[in-house]
Amino acid sequence: MSPRSKEAFEAMRKTTKQKIENAALSLIARKGTSITIDEIAKNAEISKGLLYNHYASKEALIEELTRQTTFITGKTIGSIVEESGSAAEKIQKITSIVTDIFSGDYRGIENFMFIAQIEISGFLADKPIYDLPEAPNPLESLTKIIIAGQQEGTVVLGVPVQLAMTYWATIQGLSSYIIMGVPVVPSPEMLLRILLKENHLYD
Repeated sequence: MSPRSKEAFEAMRKTTKQKIENAALSLIARKGTSITIDEIAKNAEISKGLLYNHYASKEALIEELTRQTTFITGKTIGSIVEESGSAAEKIQKITSIVTDIFSGDYRGIENFMFIAQIEISGFLADKPIYDLPEAPNPLESLTKIIIAGQQEGTVVLGVPVQLAMTYWATIQGLSSYIIMGVPVVPSPEMLLRILLKENHLYD
């Protein structure tokens, strides 16, 4: 195989792999982990045999998608924790990212719902979903910010982890409506009011 042919083959293989992952992510976001290999192959517009050339099983595919989505989400939120600035500023930054996703990033919405489906199904119950130091659990990251915010007086009173759960649960709930075709575009203020005191909404 010539170098050019090899490059073309690798490019085609990469494209096919991406089609498989996109199809599976979209299906799981809507239907959960009970989807079949046949459904994934049909959605990706490839043969089932070609799919198996890339992933030995549905489980292997879901594990890879979980690794990808949790790394992106965990690293993004985790890096905000380490930034300088007040807790209110960090919460505003997270909220800005989220509302930008709701404004048109459909892949981001599918990522939210995919992770929710994995957590609900218990598909990876025997291992932590977030298991990389550089991509910690967003719930834990937001809880740290909330604790700091309560100490500085910008975040509402309450059990930090429960406040963090409420924030993420609201986002997942809104994502589920969008997945169902309901046009929901929350304002940043609506989400900020879950965590920030009135006089710190616009710090």
